[in-house]
Amino acid sequence: MDGSTVSSARVILGHVAPTPWAAKKAGAHLAGKQMSEGLIQQAAEAAVDGAKPLSDNAYKVQLTRVVVRRALLEASQRA
Repeated sequence: MDGSTVSSARVILGHVAPTPWAAKKAGAHLAGKQMSEGLIQQAAEAAVDGAKPLSDNAYKVQLTRVVVRRALLEASQRA
């Protein structure tokens, strides 16, 4: 963070794949922009873009979206 602007970002998701998953679209979506509620929501959506859940765990897509949103909100408040 550089003030309220995201200088660079990486969003890494654990427990959604056999190995930690880099949500590159989410990090790229944040970079160079001012943190806002709208930007955070868009990044959370980008984090799950293209997710292909198994038949019994589709609920994890929504959980991941919420966790990413909460983590980014917390990070923005610490900046």
